[in-house]
Amino acid sequence: MGDVIATIQIPQHVAKQIAASLRDDEGQVQHAQNEAWKRLEDRRRKVLAKLDRSYDDYLEGRITEDFWARKSEAWEEERRVIEAELGRLAQPQERVSVTAERILELAKKAVFLYEKQDPGEQRRLLQPVLSNCTFDRGTLCPTYTSPFDLFAKGKETGNWRREWDSNPR
Repeated sequence: MGDVIATIQIPQHVAKQIAASLRDDEGQVQHAQNEAWKRLEDRRRKVLAKLDRSYDDYLEGRITEDFWARKSEAWEEERRVIEAELGRLAQPQERVSVTAERILELAKKAVFLYEKQDPGEQRRLLQPVLSNCTFDRGTLCPTYTSPFDLFAKGKETGNWRREWDSNPR
């Protein structure tokens, strides 16, 4: 089973590149969320301003009660939708890079950890790495879980940038 673990071990420089790329991507996502927040807040302010102006117009008799009721209901619905979206954006997002860095750390140290552990701990190490193993004519055929399957394929082919864009970051 040590060979199964050795298959997922990735070079230090590859782990650093993957981690840096994930952090960059996470930063871009955070920036996009901040921009979306600003746009939604601006829309919310505009909707509230419309409600306030139209209510003043209603009180001064410049618009009818029917028009006020119809438009205010539509604007209130828009405000509720905007606030729900703001609430969704305010939810703490799971930091993918933190989880990924832990997985990368495991992939870098897997062989060392496996060799130093007792059989119970070795089994515990194999659980998140493998989804299934079969024997085919005396040969062990492991099925790796994601993302360890990508590590195994990268080690096999030497192509660590599989399915990444052609422009290195």
